[in-house]
Amino acid sequence: MLFFKPVLSQVSSNDPNVTTLQLSHKKLTDKLLVQLSDALQTNSTINEIWLTNNYISESGAGYFANALENNTTVTEVYLGGNKIGTKGALSVANLLQRNRVIREVGLEDNDICDGGAKALAEALVGNDTLQTLKLNGNKINSEETLKSIKEILQKNRDAARKKLPPSHQGTAISKPPKKSSSSRKSRSRSDKDRSKSGSGGEKERDRDRDRERRSRISSSQSKSTTAAEAASSLATASAATSDAAGSSSPGAQPTTSPSTSGFKKFTNFLSGNSSNKDVAKKDSLKNHDYEKVSAFV
Repeated sequence: MLFFKPVLSQVSSNDPNVTTLQLSHKKLTDKLLVQLSDALQTNSTINEIWLTNNYISESGAGYFANALENNTTVTEVYLGGNKIGTKGALSVANLLQRNRVIREVGLEDNDICDGGAKALAEALVGNDTLQTLKLNGNKINSEETLKSIKEILQKNRDAARKKLPPSHQGTAISKPPKKSSSSRKSRSRSDKDRSKSGSGGEKERDRDRDRERRSRISSSQSKSTTAAEAASSLATASAATSDAAGSSSPGAQPTTSPSTSGFKKFTNFLSGNSSNKDVAKKDSLKNHDYEKVSAFV
């Protein structure tokens, strides 16, 4: 048992970092349990001891129970899945008559008969500390004994609940602390503020989106207006130029500017609506690059 020596050393030295002994499914025998029991007599740090599913018999359980009679730190002991029998249950009952610290004991699947259950029930009459006693999987047929045990455990739980302060937390049997009226009012105001803040933020986002939408529409309209004004100005300037040309040479045909004439020629040239001369030019330009075409225009 290589695992056992370090554990025994920690228990014997009162290692503050070790508060739970997890020794379930370790093939622990009565001999090893005796050594552990001796170490526990001087230990003041262990709170929980798990010894389930080992090879512990009634003699090992008896020695272990005697070692815990005066212990003031262990509150939970689990011995389920062993073979302590009715005699082992009697040893545990004797422990519960003397110990006033242990709150939970597990004795499931231990071949305990009605005699052992009755001894446990009698031990609990003077015990107001134990709140949980697991006995399922045993050979107990007396419903009356089991009912008596259940009633005593419930009474102990109720008494423990009354001893707890209202504000105590971290245990299943404690009552939740009552909230003061000022605390409730403060929380109500806080909830309202958060609600207002949330709705205000949503409205503000809606306003931002609306302003952005109006800005885009205004910008689009401004661009359209600017383009229309530019087109109107160009048309007015062209009309003014034509009028000026007509007034300077009465009876003459309206003339176009060289650039306008060149653009029309190039348009006709590209669309195929050109004269023979233009076609000849078009053919001659097939071997020219883009820069020469630009120069022609």
